[in-house]
Amino acid sequence: MSIGIKNVLLKLGIEDKKAEIYLSCLEKGGATAYSIAKKVGLKRPTAYDILYSLQKEGLVYIAIKDKKKLFYPADPEVLMRKIKEKEKDLSIAMPMLQNLYNSPKAKPNIMYFEGIEGIKQMYEDGLKILKKGDEILSYGGEDMVKYLPKYSEYYVDERVRKGISVRGIYKQASEYENYVKKSKEQLREIRLVDERLFDVQNEVLIYKNKVAITSFGKEMFGMIIESREIYNSQKAIFELAWRGAEVINRLK
Repeated sequence: MSIGIKNVLLKLGIEDKKAEIYLSCLEKGGATAYSIAKKVGLKRPTAYDILYSLQKEGLVYIAIKDKKKLFYPADPEVLMRKIKEKEKDLSIAMPMLQNLYNSPKAKPNIMYFEGIEGIKQMYEDGLKILKKGDEILSYGGEDMVKYLPKYSEYYVDERVRKGISVRGIYKQASEYENYVKKSKEQLREIRLVDERLFDVQNEVLIYKNKVAITSFGKEMFGMIIESREIYNSQKAIFELAWRGAEVINRLK
């Protein structure tokens, strides 16, 4: 029995023992279940089950000769016909599959932003879609407090005016000292972590099924990914880090 041919049958979805029995039928050109079972190394009842299954799939047919039930292989062309039938079925289903692929549930919506004005536009997204009582989760080491101080003040004022709170994890730096002092009045809870344990170079905002990632410095750009799955994953990671930051600060 050719291993190469058997591998081809396996790739076509014909299971291991089915492939062996079908090839055995091809080699014998017609045989009893007993002789097929003996050649393949199966018990006769098991061979019968597989042969009847192959019959239903059109790969084997039964003939009576000298009062014996013989199993004959169907023309291998039937395999090609089955492939063409599957291709036809797939072609019919393809428009529906494409619609599912292009739907917001299946494919995340990604928006890119560049430069200072682009970054400002990116942060405005949260101010536009969030409402009073909503929360932004945030973590990072480089953010607009350092690179866009004037816009940062405007952003915080707008966020507070709308009643949007923030929980944030940031590496310890002088830029955040006033942040900590004004946390309560600015609807913010922040946890600072030693830079050696939290060497993060950008900022991430997690809110309303969206994740916004910003890179400051020489190459100032960012992106917003709208995806429930990514949002849920990032939120879970944040909550774990939030608890971890509390433990670390308690052990100081």
